[in-house]
Amino acid sequence: MDDIIDRVARAGPLQDLAPGARNRFVVTPGEFSSQSPFVLLVEDFIEPGTDFHPHPHKGLETVTFVLSGTLKHGDNVGNRGMIGPGEVQWMTAGKGILHGGQPADDAPVHALQLWLALPAALRNSAPGTREQRLESALADTSNGSTARVYGSGSLAKADPEWSRWPLTLIDVEIEPGGHRTVPLRANERSFLYILSGAVALGSANFYAAGSVIWFAPQAADTPLVLSAPTAARLVQYSSPVIDEPIVARGPFVMGSEAEIQSAFHEFQTTGFGGMRSS
Repeated sequence: MDDIIDRVARAGPLQDLAPGARNRFVVTPGEFSSQSPFVLLVEDFIEPGTDFHPHPHKGLETVTFVLSGTLKHGDNVGNRGMIGPGEVQWMTAGKGILHGGQPADDAPVHALQLWLALPAALRNSAPGTREQRLESALADTSNGSTARVYGSGSLAKADPEWSRWPLTLIDVEIEPGGHRTVPLRANERSFLYILSGAVALGSANFYAAGSVIWFAPQAADTPLVLSAPTAARLVQYSSPVIDEPIVARGPFVMGSEAEIQSAFHEFQTTGFGGMRSS
């Protein structure tokens, strides 16, 4: 097991963003070569009445997975909607987008938001948002556990293309004494975030809630067996490595510092088209 684990980290402390909004970094922006194509992952706790006013993104995709509550969202290319527990908002910022959101009712929202880099060839993709419903995830309940697969791993012929760069998100709940096998796909980078409980990998030590376990890309598909003595929940993110320079600054993810400065200039002069009314 040690030969496939690259490193183990911990989610950071909770920090205040604004009245009614807190988050913590699960994956911190850093040395991109060791975490490509993942730029960051934050865990959000948003109280009712808190509004994330329209703000820009460019050159990346965001993947928002709601754990509890209902999130209302909108953007400047005409998308409006709501996502609830077990649902995913896939947003391509591409060549530039403005979006915002807030809890849709009187319940707080607990969510994970991933920033996923795009290679240069896809960085100017058309912006847009797609909602993946709970019932569209591939679900399996067996061996005292349930796994729901979203994104690339859940695609069937009739499904839309959820993200421009392939990404698979697996939500795993394990009952006391249960186990679950998840894949480490060939040539993909993968990490687990333990949300609650404690999880063992194969016969290795248990990893407690808050652990972030990174796996080295494998030459061939490799099964990973997870077990838990008490109830546990975790998420797995997997995606092919992007072997290109990536620079993240503010809300933009580009290929160089010059492209970052150009993105800021473009937003300051055009506003990416502004925010449309509902």
